[in-house]
Amino acid sequence: MDEASRSDAGLRLLTITALLIAVLIFLGPMALRIPLTDPDEGFHASIAQEMVERGDWVTPRFQGEAFFDKPILFTWTQALSLKLLGMNEDAVRLPGLLFGLAAMLATGIVGWRIFGPRTGVFAAMLYATMVLPTVLAQLAVHDVALVPFASLAILLFWEADRASGFRTKAALAVAIGVLLGVGCLTKGFVGVGLVGVSYGAYLLVTRRLTLEACARGAAALAIAGLVAMPWYLAMEARNPGYLHYYFVERHLLGFATDSQRHGGEPWWYYLPIILSGGLPWILYLPVAVRDWWERREGESRSPGNGGTTLLWCWFLACTVLLSAAGSKLVTYIWPVFPPVAVLAAAVWTRLFDGALSAPATKWFGLCFAPIGWIGPLLLPLSLPILNRVLGLPVPWYAVVLAVLVGLSAWIPSWLWSRRRLSQALPAGVLVPAAHMLFVLAFVLPHLATQHNARDLAEYFNRRGRIPSEVVLVEQRVGSVVFYLKPELRRQLGIDQFHDERADELQPGPCPQADTVYVVDEEHVGEVARRLKLGPGWRRVGRHCVYEPDEAVCRDPRLVAESSAAPTRK
Repeated sequence: MDEASRSDAGLRLLTITALLIAVLIFLGPMALRIPLTDPDEGFHASIAQEMVERGDWVTPRFQGEAFFDKPILFTWTQALSLKLLGMNEDAVRLPGLLFGLAAMLATGIVGWRIFGPRTGVFAAMLYATMVLPTVLAQLAVHDVALVPFASLAILLFWEADRASGFRTKAALAVAIGVLLGVGCLTKGFVGVGLVGVSYGAYLLVTRRLTLEACARGAAALAIAGLVAMPWYLAMEARNPGYLHYYFVERHLLGFATDSQRHGGEPWWYYLPIILSGGLPWILYLPVAVRDWWERREGESRSPGNGGTTLLWCWFLACTVLLSAAGSKLVTYIWPVFPPVAVLAAAVWTRLFDGALSAPATKWFGLCFAPIGWIGPLLLPLSLPILNRVLGLPVPWYAVVLAVLVGLSAWIPSWLWSRRRLSQALPAGVLVPAAHMLFVLAFVLPHLATQHNARDLAEYFNRRGRIPSEVVLVEQRVGSVVFYLKPELRRQLGIDQFHDERADELQPGPCPQADTVYVVDEEHVGEVARRLKLGPGWRRVGRHCVYEPDEAVCRDPRLVAESSAAPTRK
């Protein structure tokens, strides 16, 4: 077999591996029927559900109250999925999984356009098996939709800078504008800001900032405004003051101050998240730096045509911008992981082609082998740790399977020692994918069950009515509304389910007879003492529910009794 045939066969094997990973990671979880996790996944699912049931596709609402904190695109996709597939967990999660798949494809396209098809396939696989993108894609969160839009917009800016001909450049500017527009409908100005600092940093570093580049950016912004503006204006018309709240209070103050809900975190908040969330492939970035150092004299003639600089500017500029913001959250950093995957994939490709420098190849081996040594230990040990910390059930067969799956991590190291690169590298991706599938199948369902309010909703469903007030103490309202029967949801008033902190509860002479308190077992005693609650506790799933008894209303001698753990019923 000649060199070209071997290359084609290797690319086909990589492509098949990538397709297998895509199906297992982004479609396989649909078979698990994992309950919605609280608070965010269940909360946003309830908003999409209410959009379908009310038939109002402009204003997102929760318990009848307009919800202003997120733009509309992801809610639209969830609502459409619920309308077509029914009110179930699969319909809630399908849009997020498809956007996760789209992010994988977008990462592959970036790698393919900059470095070639083999790097593109590698990049797609590496992105799909990184810890944070893989885990978060299983949860219905808005940020997942931003990743493919921002990634493709950055790539197309780079393509437009290299293109020739007015029509090609104009077409690319229109495509960028559409991507930025749907990005605005996903996360507001955040997507535009991340794309802007990424490509702007690239233009400055490469000294390519020209009037033409500025005009192209302005045209793309104008088109983005045309795409996003109709919904924002419709929201302002129906809900006066929305634009000021979202763009001034949420965006401007959220960036410049720590006054928002997710404010107050230190500047280095994202650094450990990037390091842990990018495992295992972020370990190859030092290899990329070492390889660049060894061949820096010929960098201008190397494959990539400035693409490597673009990727580093993307990764570093986005990290700096998000770290400078006053409001920080784990999901916000998501768009920095595609360039990590592409940079690592470029290293893999150069190794595959025999073009990686000798010192960088040595560093590559130092990264590749430890992953095989750590896997067999880390996966089985994680189960008892999760059991102790989070109370995760650990059946014996799960431990045995964890050991077997963990041992598979030695396969790539063995192939590497035999210098069988064409097999070692695909195996090196499949093994982390197998580990991730184990986590999705045996860990995530139990964690979701422990952070879910389906049992609480079933309790109210059996009662056939909702109390006038349901107070969730030290927990946010989430999936309980989603799992209620439709006739009960239609009866809900604004803030009928609401959350309170235990230290903010104010005792009164007697709880209202139609007020129900929902508390986790850890806070039962504190809540009972603070509110002087008597008997009436019962256990509902993982929750402890208090329903006042009008006949007992208010004998302080009963407080001690109510401080004890509720009886199981």
